[in-house]
Amino acid sequence: MKFQLKTLLVLITLMQGCSSTKNIEGIDTNNNEIIKVTVYYNSLRKDDAVILQNALIKKGYLVSVEKNKPSSNKYSSYMYVAKKDHKSAVMLNGIVQKILKHSLNTHFFKEKETSGIAKVILTNTESDNTQNKTSQEPYTPQLWSHHKQLKISPELCAIKGVDILNSLGFSSVVKNGDYVYGNFNQNRATIKCVSFDNTTFVYTAVAGKNVKQVEQLRNKISWKL
Repeated sequence: MKFQLKTLLVLITLMQGCSSTKNIEGIDTNNNEIIKVTVYYNSLRKDDAVILQNALIKKGYLVSVEKNKPSSNKYSSYMYVAKKDHKSAVMLNGIVQKILKHSLNTHFFKEKETSGIAKVILTNTESDNTQNKTSQEPYTPQLWSHHKQLKISPELCAIKGVDILNSLGFSSVVKNGDYVYGNFNQNRATIKCVSFDNTTFVYTAVAGKNVKQVEQLRNKISWKL
């Protein structure tokens, strides 16, 4: 067990050369504000969706993009939010107006949707606002990590890790023993829980293309652990 822990600590030391543990304490956990945004785009709006995603990430939002099903309607772009988040929706709409030069019609979820979530649907009606094409060139992933000790068992630590990734909107979340991993857009997060001296040593790492979003995801996972 001591050998495994020593090996893990050496690995952490090596990985910290391209990672950081700053800005963990200042995370906003107010559930009454929109923090997670999913941008759905129709066929001609992919570039707009990526541009909006990057702008929102810089402002602290957790953002993912998904291609919407083809639609023959000519509705203007719109978004869905929880009624209690209507003030935050105004702020979000202002960002969209500044970036894409058009605003979104705002609708409220019919069902009881969790506060803090917004769904943005970009239709083809404003596609003439599309800006520069996004690059598809290969990239070197950014890596951010964090570790701490918890006064729970490795099993409970891993279960908590699954809940955290699901709550942040990760997909393909898998628990393999005391090891948990999942995907968020082009990012991948891992949570490893190891028994150590009647406590659990937990190591978290997030890797992806956008350094701002990688840092943001790492911070939110670490704060919730």
